[in-house]
Amino acid sequence: MTIAALQRLLDEELPDVPRHPAPEIPHITAEKRKFMQQPRPVPGPRTSQEAPTGGAAPLPVGKLLAWAEGHQAKLIVRKGEQARALLRELRGLYAKDEELAEVAAEEQRLERQLAELRSRKEQLRPTPRRSPTRDYVPAEVRAWARSAGVDVPAIGTVPKAVVEAWREATGGAS
Repeated sequence: MTIAALQRLLDEELPDVPRHPAPEIPHITAEKRKFMQQPRPVPGPRTSQEAPTGGAAPLPVGKLLAWAEGHQAKLIVRKGEQARALLRELRGLYAKDEELAEVAAEEQRLERQLAELRSRKEQLRPTPRRSPTRDYVPAEVRAWARSAGVDVPAIGTVPKAVVEAWREATGGAS
């Protein structure tokens, strides 16, 4: 239900109740809506060289640290030492992060290579031999052979001659 329809409904149901005037809803054209939906660039953090310095050109980090190191005020010297320590730590963290990115890329490359090798291995692997389907139960044939006095091995494949003799004697499936 639109706001205008709701307002008409209220006017019909409760015409005597005073109301606050409805705010005017601006009409937005398709062109304006398209403009409003365009992505806006998000400003990033300022770099040290973009920071306002009160008119003076910003100092490079190395010169700034050298200035702090040679300063007479102990507070500035100590802050310079802290900054050097933080920069050293930050460089170490950066190096670890770079190495981690390289290791992750190498890991992905190796995983792709491993997947390719496994696929090739499956292609080269011989297809398993299927055992022949039998139309007899070997245990039954062996039992018959023993009772008939026919020599038959206790394990392994039942010889064809024994199976043929069993079929002739019992009318077994062929």
